[in-house]
Amino acid sequence: MTRGVLGGGRRRPSLPSLAEGPPSAFRTVSVVLPCAEERELAIKTASRFCERTPEDWLAEIVIVDDGSQPPLAELFEEKEFNMERCKINILRHEVTTGLMNAKQTGGRNARGDVVAFFDCHVSPKPGWADEILAKIRQNPRRMVVPAITDLSLDTFDEKENSAVNAKCYLTWDADFKWFDDESDYIPTISGGLVAMSRWWFNVTGGFDDIMRGWGGENLDQSLRSWLCGGEIMRAKTSRVAHMWRTDDSRTRAHYHSAISHVDNQARVVAAWYDVFAEKYPGRKIQQAEVKNYEPVKQALGCKPFAFFLWRFRHIYVDAGVIPEKIFHFREMQTGLCLNFGGGVLALEKCDRSNSDQVVQLGNRDLEEKGGKCCSGIRLFGTNDCLDYVEDGVPRPYSCDVTGRNTNQHYRWRPDGTIQKGLGNGKRCFGKPEAGLLSQRVTVGPCGPAAAGQYEMWGGRIPRERELYESEVRRLGYDELDLPDN
Repeated sequence: MTRGVLGGGRRRPSLPSLAEGPPSAFRTVSVVLPCAEERELAIKTASRFCERTPEDWLAEIVIVDDGSQPPLAELFEEKEFNMERCKINILRHEVTTGLMNAKQTGGRNARGDVVAFFDCHVSPKPGWADEILAKIRQNPRRMVVPAITDLSLDTFDEKENSAVNAKCYLTWDADFKWFDDESDYIPTISGGLVAMSRWWFNVTGGFDDIMRGWGGENLDQSLRSWLCGGEIMRAKTSRVAHMWRTDDSRTRAHYHSAISHVDNQARVVAAWYDVFAEKYPGRKIQQAEVKNYEPVKQALGCKPFAFFLWRFRHIYVDAGVIPEKIFHFREMQTGLCLNFGGGVLALEKCDRSNSDQVVQLGNRDLEEKGGKCCSGIRLFGTNDCLDYVEDGVPRPYSCDVTGRNTNQHYRWRPDGTIQKGLGNGKRCFGKPEAGLLSQRVTVGPCGPAAAGQYEMWGGRIPRERELYESEVRRLGYDELDLPDN
């Protein structure tokens, strides 16, 4: 075992040259575990990786103790953990500086051909490294995400019949949303579970040195890869069970950061969104604040953000995240518009300036339009679509861009009806009562006597559509032969 005590802000080393190229083989892996007050979870996580990684593949398990008190090394000694057999290397920050700084410390000090970053509360299945290493050998510029499953804290193994997650997409508010489809390509990683060659980690600069705390580093690293010559894929047979933060007190975080707040999401937007930064609803920061990105961008010849949107156009265009048109739904009998304020769907006086009335069509339509948009109604400027029905009223929920969530199948029909579902189970927005200036909208039978009729009112092309089409034309991306998946 080796140990080291580190400060919170080491100077970034010079980026290696692309001309040097990757190593000829990828035989060993460094498992990097950033741990802040994880205590017993750190012991169990390290044990599982030690037991379930072939000895000749495991270069080391790098535990970055991010300010735990007492230090994690003391706990490992107290438990008489076999440090030598498990090739444990404990590095320590004296104060808690946050997840991405701990990951950066681990990545920079790793010795294996591949660096695999995991949270300090996971349990891998035997064989977890097989497909990950195989995919990185195929392409050293590839980041690989395992199949992320649910961890049972009682057994510290994968739960039976666990859900499986791996894929996310990036939203305008610099957040990420889970989704799944047939493709193994991943637009955005979720966070702490990802592997890459040590060469690619160093060439891309790893993480933003100025980010602190938690959140945003996954978006930065995803864009850093896709825009700068890399790619991200999932490894379906590499299963790693993850502990999610829930109401169970055992999952509660016990650390407190000793550093001042940094707006990590705003840094991602300033560094990568370029002309699309105006779509970000949060605080804007100046380009001078992200000048530390320039060496990477210049060295790798990174592409504009429009390339990412075009590369994943099956999400951003086909699923309507970048809509063709935004509008209000006006009920033709009353002249009132659908209003989504407060999460309760109602008819209110039409107001072009009321953002709660602005909608778009969204989500892929697998049944009727060959996977193109749209099978749902999305609230413009949000990540929510009309979904389940409660007390007869449609309620919003996070959009399922794939179109597989039948709860979100709300189609506007040529006869003016808004229909939920298909076939014998279909329902429609009901006919409103005459003379009322405000009333709830409920779903019911679809016959002419019962269903309301709606028209699109105040339609306009949103700014993101104008920017996207302009950038794609300017950059000539329509002429490129790249997969749409």
